[in-house]
Amino acid sequence: MKRKFRATLRAVARLQPLTARHRKATRGVQGFVAVSHAIYLLLHFVSHTVFLKIKDS
Repeated sequence: MKRKFRATLRAVARLQPLTARHRKATRGVQGFVAVSHAIYLLLHFVSHTVFLKIKDS
C-alpha cells in the first residue's frame, strides 16, 4: 500500500509543471477569445450600421 502511494505521489509531482503550463495556456486562450469576441462585436455593429444607412438612402 505504501509503495503505491509513493509511486502515485511521484507521478503527481512529475505532472504538476505540466498542469501549470496548461493553466497558463488556458489563460492565454481565454484572453484571445475575449479579444476575438470584442472584434466580432465591433464588426457586427459596423456592418449593421452600414446596412441601416444603405437601407435609409
